[in-house]
Amino acid sequence: MSDLENLLDYRIAVDKTQEQYSPANNQRFVKISEREDRSDLTMSLCKIFWEKTFLQTWNDVFIDKGFFELSLFPMLVKELQPQTIIELGALNGGSAVWFADLLEIFKIKGSVYSVDVDLSLLDDKAKADSRIHWIEGDCHQISQVLPPDLLKTLPHPWLVLEDCHVNTIGICEYFHNNGLQSGDYLIVEDTNKLVPQYWGARWKDSPELDRIERKIDDLREWLKDREDEYLVDTHYLDMYGYNVSKNWNSVFKRV
Repeated sequence: MSDLENLLDYRIAVDKTQEQYSPANNQRFVKISEREDRSDLTMSLCKIFWEKTFLQTWNDVFIDKGFFELSLFPMLVKELQPQTIIELGALNGGSAVWFADLLEIFKIKGSVYSVDVDLSLLDDKAKADSRIHWIEGDCHQISQVLPPDLLKTLPHPWLVLEDCHVNTIGICEYFHNNGLQSGDYLIVEDTNKLVPQYWGARWKDSPELDRIERKIDDLREWLKDREDEYLVDTHYLDMYGYNVSKNWNSVFKRV
């Protein structure tokens, strides 16, 4: 078979895959009750992918994102064209800088709001980035951190990411009642139960690990009466295999 024939076969395979996961295909967006809480990602692979996480940087700032999320989220940003990105859990600011750069790369006139309980942890380079609205506050009091009057002013579509690992259901409920509209995305990070298993040996008796382990179960309970409103986007969860991500069944599109 010639190189041209190989290239054509490859192109046909790519086209079929893209068609399978096109937004017009109802199989892409499913109810959470249709999904299993499992992953093709094994613990042995997790150790390979997560062991060197703290070596990752973006524009010289540490970025605490999983290997798969680093490849998947840019595609989501390009497709969604978010006018507002809200990140709960800034850590040192690397991911907020990354999102701000993605907006510029894709020529999207959007804004990034990044929240953390302690902004003193921000990298100096991130802190100096005027494109990002840094907000210090406790997500246990999310209505004070991001008041309804502020949310009403923020243009859609929204991309909301819960990565603070506190008050997860309270946060989901708050945004459900204060702004999330059809077409917006809500992502709850670190719902993969291998995450607390992996970090358990390093963070023994950590209450954060207990909260992470309960995340997907709590989400399922919250979505019992809302699963027609928040559909799981399998395109950004199953691209590399079933739930091959740090996020199990927790990339939601509001419909």
